[in-house]
Amino acid sequence: KLYDDKDGRFPFGTYHNYLNPVVLVKLVQLGMVKDDILWEDLIERIESISEVNKSEHAAACMRSNIILSLIDEKLKFRDPKAKEFCKKCQTTQFLPFSTKPAGFSLRWKGSEYNPEYLFAATDLYITEHQDIVCLLKPILNENSPSFRGCGPISLAVKEYLGLLKKPSPELVIEQLKEVAKHLDGNTLYQDNITNACYKFLNEAVLLNEATRGMVVTELKTNPFIFIDGIYVGPEKVAFQLNFEAAPYLYQMPTKYKNNFRELFESVGVKLCFTVEDFASVLQAIKNANNSRKISENDFQLCRRIVSEGIWGHIREKSQEYCEKNYGQILLPDANLYLLPAKSLCYNDCPWIRVKDTAVKYCHSDIPREVAVKLGSIPKRHKALERYASNICFTALGTEFGQKEKLTSRIKSILNAYPSEKEMLKELLQNADDAKATEICFVFDPRHHPSDRIFDEKWTPLQGPALCVFNNQPFTDDDIRGIQNLGRGTKEGNPGKTGQYGIGFNSVYHITDCPSFVSSNDIICIFDPHAVYAPGATSLSPGRMFRDLDADFKTQFSDVLNLYLGNHFNLSNATMFRFPLRNAEMAKTSEISSVPCSDRMVQNLLDKLRTDGAELLMFLNHMEKISICEIEKTTGALKVLYSVKGKITDGDRLKRKQFHSSVIDSVTRKKQLKDIPVQQITYTMDIEDTEGNLTTWLICNRSGFSNMDRVMKSVISAHKNEDITLFPRGGVAACIT
Repeated sequence: KLYDDKDGRFPFGTYHNYLNPVVLVKLVQLGMVKDDILWEDLIERIESISEVNKSEHAAACMRSNIILSLIDEKLKFRDPKAKEFCKKCQTTQFLPFSTKPAGFSLRWKGSEYNPEYLFAATDLYITEHQDIVCLLKPILNENSPSFRGCGPISLAVKEYLGLLKKPSPELVIEQLKEVAKHLDGNTLYQDNITNACYKFLNEAVLLNEATRGMVVTELKTNPFIFIDGIYVGPEKVAFQLNFEAAPYLYQMPTKYKNNFRELFESVGVKLCFTVEDFASVLQAIKNANNSRKISENDFQLCRRIVSEGIWGHIREKSQEYCEKNYGQILLPDANLYLLPAKSLCYNDCPWIRVKDTAVKYCHSDIPREVAVKLGSIPKRHKALERYASNICFTALGTEFGQKEKLTSRIKSILNAYPSEKEMLKELLQNADDAKATEICFVFDPRHHPSDRIFDEKWTPLQGPALCVFNNQPFTDDDIRGIQNLGRGTKEGNPGKTGQYGIGFNSVYHITDCPSFVSSNDIICIFDPHAVYAPGATSLSPGRMFRDLDADFKTQFSDVLNLYLGNHFNLSNATMFRFPLRNAEMAKTSEISSVPCSDRMVQNLLDKLRTDGAELLMFLNHMEKISICEIEKTTGALKVLYSVKGKITDGDRLKRKQFHSSVIDSVTRKKQLKDIPVQQITYTMDIEDTEGNLTTWLICNRSGFSNMDRVMKSVISAHKNEDITLFPRGGVAACIT
């Protein structure tokens, strides 16, 4: 098989001469080759195979088989000349290759050659590496010669011929790219090749950092991940995705996730998709439909992306953050068009009328909490837009609230006003400064209905509250001033004792969200946490709604009823409401962790009841103080205590003139020496509902009658406005 008869290498004769066994033994003893040949002859026989292959491929395969066996024998005996002939053995074409397997529809390397073609060992890879190179490199055929192979090759011979070489990562990447170009009808081959490439590359990136970098560069932007019969890029795949989002996004199959995680993490496969990834899919769906109405299938995909994908990321984020960062995310509207979330309205209250016919509504299958978090305006809020002030108009009411960093600052102010007992006196003084002649403190212990309110975040404010009525409306100056923490419109005006801004903040001892209605036309809400008022933000922690009409009062009736309009005429007056901080609110409050109980409010009112008569004497305008309570079951108003001060019209005029003189001196910033000495004396009859009647002689005085007795340092400090106090005092004596 190694030689043909025509090669002239065998003894010629018969049994009676040269072919006699005895003669053959003698010939071997004389040097005839048996069972082995010289390396030079072996190389010559290797080269002869290509000639034999031209006429008979099976014979060529058989000769290859014999030669490989001879090489194996030489290697076993550590033939010293083996190394000398190694390169020639490796580069001579004498080895058969494997043809394409049955049912293999991909482009098999070697298919372009004649099946009887022979390759050098340097061109071939062994079957062990078939799945990671077969599309690019020919595979050695180790079947028996009768099946066009060279027969099994020993490990030593494979090593000698260089057949144990490992494919390079670059070659395997090219194999992976090549298989990704085709969709094989037999997914078994597709799976095997793909899995083998993943396995090889996963091990490669673990072993070598430089290889990792090369793999990332080559594959990061290529669709090479085999999912559901197609190849997709790393940007479309995540290890976690709990809903169907093909053909835009996919979950990594478990078999890949568990076995090749290092490879996929290296090329950028994420643990889970981000909000931005989901938003890009929504935009892609819109683009695919050319901004037209989307199909039912696309709608269902959009619904899953929004309610299962995006919601999982934004659930714990603040409303303000989501509106700012995600307001442009597309949502399907009621007519199946994809539009930015912030351009849509959510129809959560069918009874509310929105007069703007251009309003587009979010599709009702999109969960309300998701749509609103992304910036869709609840229908209630849309209705509120009509009531925004014409000055400083914003999308949802006028931005309103104390504009400094509130929660920490208010906490500091409460430390300066440590006693909530002084809170009611502050409110009394504020009402007097507003020229109110009557004030009423009302404890409302009821839990009000919460159907027709601004939104669900307002619900905690529907509980028990302290309400404070006075018969003067808020001016625009007062509205501006009350927002300026620690200043207010009374700054530099000692004619007004309490200052909206500082003194008013004492109410935060009992509440987290004070509010008031003025002239039955304006609602102002303070919301330092930006949690309760619709549309409040950390930059503008409050809201104001103006020009309240019948629609507003009907649509948000459960809010308006909080201000006791059925018991008080609010048309030219103000009603403050301080919802009590309950235990749940206290848990999250950044102002105070102390809840306010009904008993605490009743104690405050009891203290005011004790001091009420004396408080009336030194106020400028106040003539009546009342303390009331709403009956919890019937809603009736019950007067618990009332005290009234009576003065003559003449004394009232004197008091008014005295107050005007003080205001004039303050407004003109008169120096101490220029402030005129003013003194008035009058009597006041004070009567309360408990039958107490007393008459008081009251004296008020302003200015210094003897400037020589005033220290120069005081005069200088007042001139430099280091002291802004006004020289004024009063005394009262009970005469009956």
